[in-house]
This record gives sequence, structure tokens and C-alpha cells, in this order.
Amino acid sequence: MATVFEQQGRDYFLRLFNGMADAVFIAECHSDGTPGQYIEVNDVACEMLQLSREQLLKLSPYQINRVALEDQSAYVTIIDDIRTSGKTLYKTELLSSGDRWIPVEIGSQLFELDGQNVFFSVVRDITLREKYEASIQTLVRSTVGLTGQECLEEIVRNLCDWLHVDGACIGVVHGDVLEVRASFLDGQYRSPTRLPVADTPFHQVLQGEFSIYPDNAMALFSASDFLPLKNISSFIGGPMFGHDQRVMGCVCAYSSQPLESVPHVEELLSVITSRAAAECERMHYVRELSRSEEKLRIIFNSTAEAIVGLDMQGEAVFCNPSAVNILGYTDEKELIGKNFCELIRPVDLNKSVFGLAACPFIAAIASGKKVTSEDEFFTHRDGHQIPVEYWGHPMNRDNQLVGGVMTFIDITRRKTLEKQLLHSQRMEAIGTLTGGIAHDFNNILTVISGYVGLLQSQLTDTPKILSKIMKIGEAAERGSQLTHGLLAYSRKTSEPSTPVDLNQLVLNVRDIFGQVIGEQIQLTLTLSTQQLVVLADTSQFEQVLVNLATNARDAMSAGGVLSIKTEKIEIDHSFCQTYGYGTPGLHALITVEDSGTGIPMEIQQKIFDPFFTTKDTGKGTGLGLAMVWGIVKQHKGYILVDSVIGEGSCFKIYLPMTSQWLPPQLTTVNDQLPGGDETVLLVEDDPLVRESTASILTTVGYRVVSSDCAEAALKILDQQDSNLALILSDVVMPGIKGTEFYQEIRKRTAIPIIFISGYTFDSLREQGLVREDVMLLNKPIQPRVLLTKIRETLDPG
Repeated sequence: MATVFEQQGRDYFLRLFNGMADAVFIAECHSDGTPGQYIEVNDVACEMLQLSREQLLKLSPYQINRVALEDQSAYVTIIDDIRTSGKTLYKTELLSSGDRWIPVEIGSQLFELDGQNVFFSVVRDITLREKYEASIQTLVRSTVGLTGQECLEEIVRNLCDWLHVDGACIGVVHGDVLEVRASFLDGQYRSPTRLPVADTPFHQVLQGEFSIYPDNAMALFSASDFLPLKNISSFIGGPMFGHDQRVMGCVCAYSSQPLESVPHVEELLSVITSRAAAECERMHYVRELSRSEEKLRIIFNSTAEAIVGLDMQGEAVFCNPSAVNILGYTDEKELIGKNFCELIRPVDLNKSVFGLAACPFIAAIASGKKVTSEDEFFTHRDGHQIPVEYWGHPMNRDNQLVGGVMTFIDITRRKTLEKQLLHSQRMEAIGTLTGGIAHDFNNILTVISGYVGLLQSQLTDTPKILSKIMKIGEAAERGSQLTHGLLAYSRKTSEPSTPVDLNQLVLNVRDIFGQVIGEQIQLTLTLSTQQLVVLADTSQFEQVLVNLATNARDAMSAGGVLSIKTEKIEIDHSFCQTYGYGTPGLHALITVEDSGTGIPMEIQQKIFDPFFTTKDTGKGTGLGLAMVWGIVKQHKGYILVDSVIGEGSCFKIYLPMTSQWLPPQLTTVNDQLPGGDETVLLVEDDPLVRESTASILTTVGYRVVSSDCAEAALKILDQQDSNLALILSDVVMPGIKGTEFYQEIRKRTAIPIIFISGYTFDSLREQGLVREDVMLLNKPIQPRVLLTKIRETLDPG
């Protein structure tokens, strides 16, 4: 019975022994502990070495184990390890039939069999594993030091060699298209291309799965146009994953022949796809970095803001073209490596030069804090000071302060515009003041002129008294001219609307020039051959030319030349940008130039201020050029002055041209004061003006109903509307605006209205009083003019 069981156990052992996937060799153990002849091998061992069982049982490890054959000392060490620890694992090669060496991995241990020690060895063929490892090593060696396109091309070439296929490619997916970055086919590198993904083997790979079609791939994807070979048979592909674990592309290989059995093909492809993915991502980041650097380079080189990088010692390490240009240099090499503070010698608002230790840039670098200022100056290469606004920012690397980045802009133009704005605001403020003074003075002159006019008509038979009255009238007229000048300065005279030929206007005052400048000064006129038509008040502009000629005469006490030139020019945007004002378009330019003493630079900004004069006390009012400036501005023009001490002065006046042209209108004057017997409602808050105006009206027959305010006037209208023929009213009165007063009148009656104001048509237009049913008159007004306008209003036919 025991024999039966022993036989069954042996049969079971043999089935298990021969069923193992690895080769098994059992060798006897000599008394000295060394292996002897094989006493048992399994079928896999016979198959591995291509020897029969009988042949193998005649051999020992010393005949087929390369280590035992060629390195006795190493083999002794292996045997000692087995005896000491009971087992060992090592690599060697076994000699097979045909003298072929097979790489193997052997796990050996001492084993007791039938009362005797034996060497029990499990042997695994590692040929395929070593091929796989060799492929990986080849991949590493072949791509080490390679980047970009060169690296990808080496990968696809090696892939073709390892898999024995016709072609391979690496592609990055974008939507439904695979952008092939590297391709190798039939022994040649191919140009990058774009392939569709739909209905191709790529689609499955790009879902994140390995795809292997060892044969007949063309039949599976017969509708696809992607396949480089129309007779393709095999296809293998693996997905490339990005750092975010998303599929970014794939590595694929294909051939016209069926795919050979490749050991560890998925593991191999996984390593290749990882290497390719890493390089594709690196190339993407390099491209993005390059684009970003290019954008920064463009911004750095094209920005108008100067940028300078400084090290801890204040030396410039980089700068942009704007820094070079603003500071007056020609090349950045002139700044790089130089101490920036020594180059620019910054100064404060008081023009005090900062010492090197106190340089704000050096201080910013040392403190690691941001700095900014707009009240300092840098020194230009030619030595002049440039007003700048600058910012300093610390520059850190690895949390270590290494310097600073300084940015600055030239604010010369801004400072110029600020000065112009302040000057303009000062002129406007003074203009507002002078306009108010002129308005009040006009009321006084209206009273004087009114009574003078009445007395002149009543004292015709007393010539001595009349002559004195006329002197008063002349003084009032001079006062009127003064207020006219003040209003011209404040630009509160009416807007010119009459087309005038500028050349003819100059010719009209030529004789006056002769009287003004005298015989010691030569007058030269250079008039444009073209007609220069502008909208102008002739009398005002004649006053401009006479004032400029008078100033030129005073600057040429020993004689000289006064030149007046007219021409047509076109103002462009560059003119407007340079001077901070102006409207592009055609302009008439009149240039008045003298060869006199010139105007010092420090007072050129003040010459248009009212009451500013360099003449001795009593020899000038200081209103001449102020009136010139106001009249030119009122004409929507611009005046520029250019003067050098000892070389004379040049005034340039730009006036916008107009396409209008109207023939001059002639007027006639009737010596007799016109009158009438109608009733007039007179509304005036100034008692002197109200009384003098009422006297003028009653003298020529009118009946007058007077009111000192709008409220009282409206009550009179409610009571006597049918008896009134005309309303004669001031515009500016306490408690009510002229527009509101007009609207209240029109609610009650449609009778004619004449408004009289010490202000101008411009201000009345702003109030909405320029209407067809309203006549506007300016104070001071002569009695004859007032009465004539009343008559024209009452007798429109």
C-alpha cells in the first residue's frame, strides 16, 4: 500500500516538476559542498537548451554555466552563499545546443532529497527582458543631451528599429486634429503634418488606451485617410500624458507587415511615450516662454518709459532704448556698467545736486523699498536738466535683494503744459475781474454819455459851454475805449462775424503805421498773393496791429526795421501737440517782426498780463499786449512770441480762415435825433443809468414808465400792458436772470423788447437771449444810437 502511495506522490511531483514555466535543474552535492552531475531536469530545461534529458543528465554546471566555466572564484563565492544562507540568486548564461549562450537568472538552494543534499536551481530565460532593458538603455543613451525636434526624431527612428516596422510618429492633439511633430518612414524623416483623428487608430489611443493591431489594421480602418501606407497591416500606439494627467498626444508605429512579437511592448511604449510627452511639454513651455520673452522684449524696447536695472552698487546692468534717448546717449553700451547716479547727477526741485550717498536710487536699493518722485531732475548728456517722474522698485532673486529697477519719464512737455494751463487760468481769472470792472464802468459811462448827448442837443446856441460839454464827451469816449479794451482782454466782446481780407486790413492801417513808428524805422510789407479771408472785427484787429507797431517802435529807439508778413498755412496735429492748443486746418498767419532790443526770456510769459509793463511810470498802461491777447483769442486765434535779447522780437498771429465772403455794408447817419410819442417801460436797477436814459427818452417825446427791478416791471405789465409799446431793460438785475425775465414777459405780452447790457453778445447768447424778437445793445451807448434802434424796433417796416 505504501508503495502505491509513493508511486502516486512521485507521479504528482513529476507532473508539477514538468509543468513549471521556468527550467529546473537538480544537481548532486559532493561531500566538499560543490555541485556535481545533474540528476534531474524538467521539460522546460530541455527545451531551453535544445538538449535531451539524457544529454543533460550527463552534464554538470561546470560544463554549461558560464560563471562556473570562466570564473571559478566567482562561482565558488556563489556556492559559499548557498551553503551559508541556504539560497542565492544570480545572473549568468547557459550553453545551449549549437554553442549558443542564453542569458538566464538562476535561483539556487540546498535541498534534501532521499536523504541526500542536492542543488535545486530554478532557471529563467531573461533574453526578452534584456532586450527590453537594452532598448530602454538605448533610448536613454541616444536621447541624452538631445532636446526639441532632434530628440523626437531620434525617438521615432529608434522605435522603428526596436519594433522592426516601416514608420513611427509622435503627435500632439488639438481638437480633432493630430499635429505630427516628428515622423520617420522608410528610413527617412518626414515633414511635420496634420492628420485627422476621427475613424482612425489614433482615436482609440487618444482616449488614453494602448492600441495594438498586429495584423489586418487596414481592414479595420479602411475608410481612414490617415495611414501613411495604404497597404498598412500593423499598428501600435500609446497615449502621451501631460503633467496634469490629460492625454496630450500619442506615439504610434505602423508597418506593411504583421507586427513581430515584441517582449514587454506596452512597458517599452510606456517609457517612450513618457519621454516623448516630457519633451513635447518642454518644447511647448519653451515656445511659450520664447513668445512671452518676445512680448516683454517688444514692450521693453518700444515703451516710452525709460527702464534701467541697477545692481547693489548702483551700476546699470540693463536699460531700454527710451532710457538711452531721454538721457541723450546713442547706445545702451554708454550706460551699461556705469554708476547711474554719477551719469544722471539727479537734482531736487531747488536744483541742489544729490550726493552719491544720498542718491534716491542708491537709497532705494539699499532699503529694498519702493520710491517715487516727480519733483526732481536728471542731467542730460549735454548738461541741461530734465524734469522727470520716476519710480524705483527693489529687485529680488531667491529672496535675496540684488538691485533695483528704475523707471522714469521725461515730463518736460507736462511741465510746459502745466505752466501754460496756470498762465491761461491766471489770464482767465484776471479777464473775469476786468470784465466785471468794465461792466460797472460802462454803467457810469452810459450816464455820462447820455447827459452829454442831451446837453449837446440843447446847448447849440452857447458854444463856449458846448465846447466844454464836448470835452466831457471826448473823455467819456476814451473811457469807452478803455472798457472796450478790458472786455477785449477778457474776451467778453462779441464774436467777430464779418469776413475780412487780412491783406486789405494791413493795407488800411499802413498810413497809421507811418504816423506811429516815425521816419527812423523802415516799414516792410510782404503780403500773400492769395486772398486771406478771416472772420474779424476790423476796428479791433487794427488796434492789434497798431499796438504791436507801437511796442516795436519803443524797442527800436535808435531806428530799425518793422516787418509785417501775411501768408496761408495749415496747422497740423504736430503743431497742436507742440504748443498744447490749436485746431488743425487752414489759417492765415500774420507775422510782426522788429529788429529791436528783444524781450528777456524770464518775462515773456508775463507780457500778456494786464497792467504788466517795463516802461517808466506814466509811459504805459500795461494793457496794450493784454488787449492784443484778448482780441486774438476772441477771434479764435493763437499768438506766439519769439524773442532774443539784442536780436528783436517776432509775434505770430494765427487766425482760422473762412470760406465766407460778404461785401461791406454802408450805413448813413441822420443828424436829427429820432423820437416818438409811444410809451416805453424802462427797467434798470442802477438809478443813475435809469434817470439818464429816461431823460433821453422824454426829451425826444417818449412817455416813460420806470421800474428799478423785474418784479415791479412785471406788475406794471399786468396793469398797463395795452398802453406799452416797448420794453427797454437791463439784462443783469438782482433776484432774476435775464432769460427768466424774458420768459415772464412773454407769458404776458408780445410787445418788442430791447435789452441793454454792460456785458456782451457772447454772455447774452449763453443766457439764451439772442432771439429774433429781441434786440441787444451794449453799454455805453450813445443817445443817437439808442434812439435810432428804438425807432427801428417800433417801425420794422
